[in-house]
Amino acid sequence: MIKKTKYLSQTERESGRKYFYKYAGWNGVGFSFLGNTTVYLLAILYGASNTQLGYISSVIYITGISLLFYTRLFNGKSIKSVGLTAWFIRGLVCLGYLALPLLQGQAAVFLILTIYTLFCITRTIGVAVNQNIQKMISTSRTRGEVVMTASTRNNTAGIFSRIFSYIVTITSFASELTELLFLQLLGIISNTIAVIVFKKIPSREKIEHTPGRHVGKLFIENMNLSRERRMLIVRWGSAGIQILSGMTIPFLRKYAGFSAPMIFLYSIVITLAAITGALIIRPFADRLGSRPFILPVVVMTGGVFIVWMFADPSRNMEFFYILGFFTVMLQNILVLLSSRLFIQAIPEEDSISFTSMDVFVTSILAFFLGFLGGYLADFSGENPLPYLNIYGLTFSIAVFLCVIIMITAIHFEEKGSASLKKTWTMIFSIDHLKTFMDINRLNTYNSTVKRKSLILSLGYTGSSLANDEIRQIFLQPLSPERGEIIKTLFEKKRPQLIPELIREASEVHSFNRQEAIFALGSYPTKNVEELLIALMQDPDSRTASNAAKSLARIGNKDQYQVAYQRFLKEERGSLREDLNYLVSFHHFDPGGKWLECLFSDETIKNGEIYTQNFITLIARQKNMNPPLGWIFQKNNDIQGEGMSILLDETREMELFFSNQEWLYKCFIEDKYTLIWEWCQSVLKENKSAGPSIPIMKSIQDFNRESADPTNTLAVVFFSYHILNTEEVFD
Repeated sequence: MIKKTKYLSQTERESGRKYFYKYAGWNGVGFSFLGNTTVYLLAILYGASNTQLGYISSVIYITGISLLFYTRLFNGKSIKSVGLTAWFIRGLVCLGYLALPLLQGQAAVFLILTIYTLFCITRTIGVAVNQNIQKMISTSRTRGEVVMTASTRNNTAGIFSRIFSYIVTITSFASELTELLFLQLLGIISNTIAVIVFKKIPSREKIEHTPGRHVGKLFIENMNLSRERRMLIVRWGSAGIQILSGMTIPFLRKYAGFSAPMIFLYSIVITLAAITGALIIRPFADRLGSRPFILPVVVMTGGVFIVWMFADPSRNMEFFYILGFFTVMLQNILVLLSSRLFIQAIPEEDSISFTSMDVFVTSILAFFLGFLGGYLADFSGENPLPYLNIYGLTFSIAVFLCVIIMITAIHFEEKGSASLKKTWTMIFSIDHLKTFMDINRLNTYNSTVKRKSLILSLGYTGSSLANDEIRQIFLQPLSPERGEIIKTLFEKKRPQLIPELIREASEVHSFNRQEAIFALGSYPTKNVEELLIALMQDPDSRTASNAAKSLARIGNKDQYQVAYQRFLKEERGSLREDLNYLVSFHHFDPGGKWLECLFSDETIKNGEIYTQNFITLIARQKNMNPPLGWIFQKNNDIQGEGMSILLDETREMELFFSNQEWLYKCFIEDKYTLIWEWCQSVLKENKSAGPSIPIMKSIQDFNRESADPTNTLAVVFFSYHILNTEEVFD
């Protein structure tokens, strides 16, 4: 048996993503019951201070300090088993809340803070594992998608539990404490299900402790690297903003007068905001990168927190719901963008140590921000400042962090990301944005019909963004979409893609060579002309005829005789090649000698289907009406119907009107030679043949013994047009 490395196969990664998304869903349900909203309400119920509420907001990060000994403690252990144990204990410790009915005041607050701290410690260990799991089950191509999808699943599932929490609290079926404890029990059950699902995620990676590679050394190393330093500042700054945005809940509960049900309703609104943010940024992150979005998003986030600083707590709740929605939407986009950058930066070696360093530094930052935010709120309560609300100074820290991220983001570089100008030019252009979304859907749809529809939309869009995607399609061997997209390049000209078309047309073994040669007929450039002239000498008849057609379309008439002589030498029978030559001749010399091939034994011997296509093309080239193809269609359906329609169209000419019944009777009775004889006779008497001479010669030279329904209909059709007008032959 072949020994496997710690890295997962493609099948294992796909399976891992499936179970990780399910786990994220159940975790979202569990955390919304067990997390800070419920804990805030429990603490406020027992009279917690602003500083204690600030601790609740930040403790989820503060507990990262425990990761200082993480790799040493779990060295050699399976990452998955450590994550499973941590997540199971996370739910188990919450059973301690059941002791709250026995306590009062600060004793109850102390119990809440203790249990929530233990909850956050075990969660922190699990989060460090989660980041590594996300890296294992994704590649650089899908990393953003995994991060955004997991976040969306987590928040989408969580919103249902928040709705349930809102219903439970608004119905008041029991005391507020009983209701909150009931929600905690539901959270423990959901958390346990998440553990069961997590167990199914494939993983062979183990925690490795490298002596000397401790958190402090990794911090110093990364701070000395320009790109990593900037990435981590953005990462930690966005985490700080997330911590401070959590302070909006105690602000609304204690100072804006929101009841417990209103707080749960608020949590539903901000969860929807988080989902919205993830859905907005998910299509763009992997393709355009994080860098183009960080700067504008952080500027908008800073603006929103300035509004929070000056918001009057007495304003109606709708104002705060809307403000909270935009706050969390922007904050979540920022967190997701920074998370994507961070996961990409996780090294293959010392990965656990690296993620532990990140969580450790975040915990120090959270410790500082949590207590500082709470202290500033208490300070403002005792020393009110003009214009600022009681949490104004607290929210000003978030504005300061936005400024830090903004300064950092200006100089930040990300490999493969689009420029800021290109990205936002695209977003503010409906055409560019639609094209981008089509490209994104093209890479996710499996339906052949949907993919074909998107390819057509991509091919005909006026957006320049399509050029890069089409180039990628050209580079993919045996791409099922390449042929379709090449066909669109004939009608929707993209001169930037001429090199790709030339390369495709030049390659003998190209699967879409003929489509590329056809498309080159829309690009009258010197290099295209030179290639098509060379391809006219190709031993493959289809290639040569296709090249002749495209060469004629771009206006080169010098090769007419070369194409005509090859047409005469080759045997009729391959309809596609023969029609190619007819199209080229029409462009080379519309009324030339080539029209003598209209009626010939070589054409007839290939059968009526071949003949109908061959003759219909010539009639279509001359714009003759009624359409000959329609006449053939009616006659193929009901024998004689085609002749009836044709004779009806010719009634204005005395010659045809007076012989209408006789012509129809001959056709119905299969006396085709008599019709041919009549046509040859009336044309012979015509003294002003002019440009129609080649067709007339073809009719006159035709052997009447080879007459059949198809060529008989055609000879009446062409005889009528020759006698009626000469303009169509000019």
